[in-house]
Amino acid sequence: MSETLLTLDHLVIGYPGRSLSAPLALQIPVGVGVGVIGANGSGKSTLVKTLAGLIPPLSGSYQWGAGAHFGYVPQEDQISPLFPLTVRDLLKMGYHRSLSRLKPSSQDFVAAATEVLEQMQISTLPDDLFRELSRGQRQRILIARALMGHPSVLLLDEPYSALDDSFRGKLWESFAEWKVRKNFSYVIIEHDLNRVINQVDWVILLGPKETLFGPKAQVITQESLSRAYGAKLHLHEEDGEIQVHFL
Repeated sequence: MSETLLTLDHLVIGYPGRSLSAPLALQIPVGVGVGVIGANGSGKSTLVKTLAGLIPPLSGSYQWGAGAHFGYVPQEDQISPLFPLTVRDLLKMGYHRSLSRLKPSSQDFVAAATEVLEQMQISTLPDDLFRELSRGQRQRILIARALMGHPSVLLLDEPYSALDDSFRGKLWESFAEWKVRKNFSYVIIEHDLNRVINQVDWVILLGPKETLFGPKAQVITQESLSRAYGAKLHLHEEDGEIQVHFL
């Protein structure tokens, strides 16, 4: 039996006086990529924020598996440009989440920062101001910050919106490699529906009346997507990939 990464026990997400989901009851195994999909306003970002501990559930509960250590990548616009944070400041935030007892100014911090900046293919200096970077560079720094804590699972809220296609492809490849090499997991929201459903293993499909969850082959059907998005669409396979076209 696969080890359980995350258990949702009749979890209801939302805000006081406004629930965004029917009770969610599911188990996510370790070592899979999970895509959270659904129409605008279905609660995708709220679910990820709840799992990150940023928003309390309205009812029910969730439980991370033993040893799970997550990193969170928010939408870029959630960090105010008014704060003069440097790249180093942001990477220290991620480093403090790790179990290391070393001070952030140690050689270990410098080595970890160098490694993640290389992974993100960004040559910016640690003392550069975050607000002065391009939007694509800022998104790469937010991913780098999450990786500083050596997470076993990443929670990602639309991390690709400002990244170029070649780097998006590289990051998907890195996730696939880490799943095999590190038993890595991730839960991702991605606005490109066709891209995400072809890259993940499992899907959480948030709909107005039901939530479907499981391996994508069981969840992704023309009927289920049409109900969730409230729209007519056509689903077919092209060159071995699932393609969804809204009509």
